[in-house]
Order: sequence, then structure tokens, then C-alpha cells
Amino acid sequence: MIPYHAKSKEQVLTALNSDHITGLTQHEAEYRLKRTGLNKIEKEKNISKLSIFIRQFKSPLIYVLFFAIIICIIIKEFINAYVILAILFINSLLGFYQEYKAERALELLRKITASSAKVIRNKKVLVINAEELVPGDILILEEGDKIPADSRLIQVFNFKTNEAVLTGESNPIEKITNHIPETQTISLQNNMVFAGTTVSSGRARAVVTATGSKTEFGKLANSLQIIKEEETLLEKKLKKLSKSLVKIILISVLFLLILSIIRKIPIFESVMTAISIAVATIPEGLPIVLTVSLALGVQRMAQNKALVRKLSSIENLGSVTVICSDKTGTMTKGEMTVTQIYANNELIQVSGNGYDTKGNFKTSFSPKYDTKKLQRLLETGILCNNSQLDNKIGDPTELALLVVAKKANIATNFTRLDETPFDSAKKFMATLDSYENKKYIHLKGAPEVILDKCKYYYDNERIKFLDKKDRERILLMNSKMANSALRVLALAYSKENNSKEMIFLGLVGMIDPPREEAKEAIKLCKKAGIRVIMITGDNPLTAQAIAKELNLGTTVITGEQISNSTKEHISYLVSNVDIYARVNPEHKVLILEALQEKGEIVAMTGDGINDAPAMKKADIGIAMGISGTDVTRDSSDIILLDDNFNSIVTAVHHGRRIYDNTKKFVKFMLATNLGEIGMITMSLILSLPLPLLPLQILWANLITDSLPAIALGVDPAEKEIMHRKPRNPNESILKDSTQFLILSGILLTAIGISIFAYSYNHSGSLDKARTMVLTTLILFEILLVFVCRSNKKSMFKMNIFENKFLLASVIFGLGLQALLLYTPIGKFFSLVSLSLNDILTCLVFALVGIIILEIRKIFVIDETKNYIKQESKN
Repeated sequence: MIPYHAKSKEQVLTALNSDHITGLTQHEAEYRLKRTGLNKIEKEKNISKLSIFIRQFKSPLIYVLFFAIIICIIIKEFINAYVILAILFINSLLGFYQEYKAERALELLRKITASSAKVIRNKKVLVINAEELVPGDILILEEGDKIPADSRLIQVFNFKTNEAVLTGESNPIEKITNHIPETQTISLQNNMVFAGTTVSSGRARAVVTATGSKTEFGKLANSLQIIKEEETLLEKKLKKLSKSLVKIILISVLFLLILSIIRKIPIFESVMTAISIAVATIPEGLPIVLTVSLALGVQRMAQNKALVRKLSSIENLGSVTVICSDKTGTMTKGEMTVTQIYANNELIQVSGNGYDTKGNFKTSFSPKYDTKKLQRLLETGILCNNSQLDNKIGDPTELALLVVAKKANIATNFTRLDETPFDSAKKFMATLDSYENKKYIHLKGAPEVILDKCKYYYDNERIKFLDKKDRERILLMNSKMANSALRVLALAYSKENNSKEMIFLGLVGMIDPPREEAKEAIKLCKKAGIRVIMITGDNPLTAQAIAKELNLGTTVITGEQISNSTKEHISYLVSNVDIYARVNPEHKVLILEALQEKGEIVAMTGDGINDAPAMKKADIGIAMGISGTDVTRDSSDIILLDDNFNSIVTAVHHGRRIYDNTKKFVKFMLATNLGEIGMITMSLILSLPLPLLPLQILWANLITDSLPAIALGVDPAEKEIMHRKPRNPNESILKDSTQFLILSGILLTAIGISIFAYSYNHSGSLDKARTMVLTTLILFEILLVFVCRSNKKSMFKMNIFENKFLLASVIFGLGLQALLLYTPIGKFFSLVSLSLNDILTCLVFALVGIIILEIRKIFVIDETKNYIKQESKN
């Protein structure tokens, strides 16, 4: 690859066999297009509807249910087979709908990098499809253009580009045409422009050096294809849970089979009974409950500006221990803002954020500064300016000057007569303007340069001679402002078009400030035990200043220092440093890998192509929906629709809530199914008839394992959810549930056998006894769903109206059971009608078990309260 930045303009044109005046001929361009291919980056893969649908079946739980369907068909339990098949189909449709909707939303977010390009071909200026660009084409670039291909600059006129999406640098880069050392990194190649970046101001001509996958943008995009996507934590845990369920079911089948043989039941009948009971006790509703609860969680997150592309990635959010966030546009607004003005021998503080035109002016002596005193200074900021505030086009620095003038209600009626554009050599911009037949010069530029051109200074509407002490005072203030990471400009003017009588007006300091909500979000992260790390391509001083305002720390490490560090030293750094500046994509990956090797669950955010490799490798990749590139969004798990750091923290909150709720309904469903297995097993041990038939067990599961379990999945978050440390990512989804599952299983077994024996002895009717058992089972499980809402708080102290969906699902379930008991439908399930006294008996038996489970909560250790106490001590 030829280092075009290290070659002169003439050498580059010769190497590419091109001419900056005539451009390529159309014939030559067509020939080169056939040889190099279209100027576009091929996507790694298009996700088809079919692949999204098939993906819904790639779960061990689904495999278990497919196995159950096959067994049901073999033993001719066709109703069970149809029900489980219907559940699988509904589950896959729901999952497909949610993920396809996310992909469609992503397609709508995608923007073409540059749909057209202005080139010179055959001595004519043409507008062509950007995909038809070839190396050697002469590009004409103007303010607001998206750059369609990597190119070497050959002419510039006050030309600056915004390269934040590629390098992370938030300030516009002033471009030159001179050759530079070959060793310079991309961020310092100021004589090149790169695909995917934009023109902030000025005009230029450039010769295309690389297109498509050979651009810097394309190279990074292609590097993503070799990064393997890891399974999410939820997928790993469900795989483990499924294996455990299979073991439990196989052991249950074997145990039931042995008991049946001991009771001298024929072998074939024993096998069929054992298998049918095992199939009936599989929590077939678990996949659909999981999918629906995740999908509902996704909808809530979308309302909070977070688009989830993959359902199972939500759970990873709840485990996040570190958030690695870009600074520009995420922690900050990505909009330069004037925060200080030094004029009239006073330092004036200016409030407001970004391009919002609301703000106040104050000093340490006056809470409301008279902005009329700043008329000349702010007027000069408007006149010495080529940007447009209405559509926010132009240099961010100039836009900031327009905004601060708007805050002070300053406007001008001058007419521009001439302009001297800013360039890196002169370090100033000048305009010649007229007002009421008088001419004025207005200057804007580097403080030391402007100060050298001034003979006087403006002080409260009086013009004073600028002596040595005044100059020293102004330069000292300039240093103080610059050391606060402000970008400082000086402004001056002269009357009567006299450049030798320039009057110094003051200094203006600006910065891309932190988002107001970002500080609170970071504070909440600390309470939640989540570490926040700033990773930016910006300069160290600016990164440090923003980090200080966000209470992130003060130690800054640069990308160069990381490059010169050993693996062991990087491991040390990531444990002790929260601010990284001047980093490139390789550094981000090194930081990420070092964190992951320490067992951290890392969320990596970003908007530029430079963020994509690290984002894809992260546990959670979070892309920006507004400023993000297509490649970055394609590499992400979650897309922030408002590019706001606060939305990340809100997403983590939702991730924790969804995981808590997942634990609730998994615990609930397993408790009921283990109780059912225990009941059947005990009946065989005691040589009793089966207390429930397989179809009756399936009915109970359909009532309790469907809507009530789904309702648990949308339960509101506990108040302390963001006041506890992140859970261990390796912890079982059944952590803290083992005792509960054993106790509830024993209770349900004891209650079921007791009510069966009681009813059978009193009525002598097997159908009535089974009806009593089924009704007691359903009442117990419906009350159990309220017990499962909290592992610590009593159900009697919780607001049942807080989750109206749960309340409605319970009432609906009871209605379905009543329908079965008091209509002819019950005959198909071998059920009989029950009297009011029978129903009350069932309720009493169910309540005994529920009260015991509630008493157990008194002895549960509240880890969250312990963590809050410990943090408050620290």
C-alpha cells in the first residue's frame, strides 16, 4: 500500500495516473471500476426472515420439548403433542416478530455513507453515484458533504473535516496539502480525507486513493468478520438449566418405572405411565414465558430509547460490571458550547448546554451580567462566521459563537464586503463589514496572534491603550482557560477599516460539555457497583476536564502509553485507570480483553467505525442510533436511539429487572412442576392410585405456567435494584432458590397426597378426589405466584395492584378452572363439580402451604441491604 500522505501532490497524481484539472476519462473510469469493484462495503451477511425464525428454535429447552412431542406421538398422547407443538409455534412466532422488528428498525436507521459524489471527468464537473468512484477520480468537496472515499488533498480553502466517527476526535480537523511523515497515524494525516467522515467547513479538491473495502472504514468493517460472537449469559444458563431438567426428568422416569414394576404393574403400562407423567411435568410453558417477558421488556426499553436487536442479550445488561463509554456525543452532547468569556476585565460564566439557545451570564460578583456590555464581542462572533445555526451546518466552534450571541439576544445588521479565511499559518479569520456606510474589520483567531495585532482593548464601552501589563494579564487568563480544557478564541475589531488600530474585545472559551443527566447516571452506576470508563480519541486534557466534571477520576492514560505497555501492565492499568485518551481501535480491544480476562462483564459503547471491533467483542455492544455508522450499528446488540449515556444506565436497570423477573418465573414454574413429580412419586410409593392424570397435570400447567408466569415477567423492579452490586455472571439462574424449590416441592407433595387421601376416603370417588387435588393444586400455584414476587418481602405487604396484569391473569385462570368444573367440558378431563364447602377445603389446604413459605422469608438474608450499608460506610 502506497503511503499517499507521505508523497507530494504531484507524486500522488503521477502514481494514480490522474490530472487534477482534467480528471479521468469516462472510458478509463469504467475500466478501473471493473478492476476495483464498486465503492461499497459488503455486509458480512444479510439476516433473512427464515434465519431469524430458525434462530428461535436454537435453544436446549426447545430441544427438550421436541423430544417430548416425539414421545407423546409414540405413546399416542396426541392432545399433549398438539398442545406442546402449538406452544413451540407461538413461542417462535413471538421471538421472530420481536427480533425481525428490531432488524427492520435497524434498516430504517441505516444511512448511505454518501449517495452521490461530485467529480471531474473529461474536464467536466459531474455528479455521479458514489459507488462508481474509482482510485484516481478528482473529488470536489464542499461544506456539509459526506466524504465517499479515502482521498489525498490537492487543494484546500479553509477546509476542515469532522473525523469523530473514525478517530474519535471531537474537534474539526484543519486540512493541508503538504506531505507529512510516513509514520503519522490516521488521526494525524491532515493531508488526507477518509470515507464516512464529513466536511465541517470550506472547500477542497482531492484525488481518490482507495475505495470500498480498501478504505480505512472498509478495513475496519472487514476486520469485524473474524470476531466470533459469543453466547449470551442467558443462553449459557438456559443450556445448563435444560441439561438439569433432562437429568431430573430421566431420573424421574426411571424411578417411577422402578416403583411401577415393584407394584407389579405390567412393564408396557409402567413405561407408558412413567413417560406420560414425565412429559406432563416438563415446564413446556417456560420458553414462551421467557420469550414473551423478554419481548415485553424490549418494548419498554424501546420506549426508553434503547433498541434491542437480540432478545437474549437483555440479560447480559443485568450482569454488566463495567461500562466503557465514548466521550463525544454520549457523555457529552457532541456540540461545542461557550462556557466562559473574558471581557471588560471580568470572567463571565455562561450557562446552557449544546446548541440550546437558553442560558444565563453571570460573574462571581453579579448573578445576572448585563449582556449589553458584550455587544461588540458577540457581534464580532456573529460576523466573523460562516456557519448556519438554523440547520446547524458549519464548524462547531462557529456554531457555538452563534448560540452564545443568541443567548444574549444579540443580532447584527452588517453587510459583509470581504473575507480572509482562516488557515493554519495565519491562525485567524477576518471579515470586512459595513454598517451605515462605515466599514469595520472583525477578527477571530488564536489569542496570541490576535493580541499581537491589537493596539487597544475594549473595557466597558471605553477604548484603552493596550500596554505590556494588559497583554500579560490577558495571556495569563488565556492560559488558565486553556488549562481548564477550554478551546479559547480571541475577538477584535477596528473602525474605519484600519487594520493598524485593532481593538481587543476579549476571550471566548468553549468546550463540548458533559450532558446534564450523565453525572447523575454515573453516580447511579457507582451505587449499582458498576464501573464507568471513558475511552476517547480526544486529547487528554479535554478528557480529563470532562471526567472531572463527571466525578470519574483524574488519571489519564493515552493510546501511545498502552502501545508501549506489556500485557501485565495493561492488566494493572484497567484496574486502576478510568480515563483513556487518544486511543485507536486496537487500544480499545486491548482494554476490553484485559477487562474480560479479569472476569468483568463489559458493555462497550460507541458511534464510529473505530468502535465497531471492540463493540462486537464486548459482552454487550451498544451503538449510537443518531451519530452511529451502519457498520457500528450492525455490530451492536443494543442501539441507543438518543445517543445518551443516561439511556445506557436505564437499559441496565431494565436488564436487571428482566433478569430478576426471569428468576421469579423460572423458580415459580420449577416449584410447581417438582411438586407435581413429587406427588405422583409419593402416590406410587404409598400404593395409591395416581392423584392426577397426565392430561390434568397439563391443564394445571397451562393455567398457571402461562399468563401468571408471563405476568411475573413484567413485574415492576424493586426499589433497591440499582443499589446492589452486579451479580456474579457465573451464578446459577436458580441461585437462592434451592431451599425454596425443595420446600415448595415437599409442601405441594404433602398437600396433594393429603387432600387426595381425605377426599377419596370421604367420597369414595376417584374422579372427585382427583378434582379436589387439581383444584387445590391450581389454588396453591396461583397463590404461589404472589409468593414468588419477592424473595424477602411478604406477599401480604406488597401492592397487588402494582402488577395489574398478574392480578388479571390470576382471575382469568380461576375463571378457566371454574369453567372446567361447572360445564360439560370437565368430563373430557375426568372431573366432577365441587360444592362451596369442597372449594373452601381446597383453599384451606393451599393456604397452609403458602403461609409456611411466607414464614420462611423471615429467615432470608437481605444481601441488598447489607451492600447498601457497606457502601455507605465506604
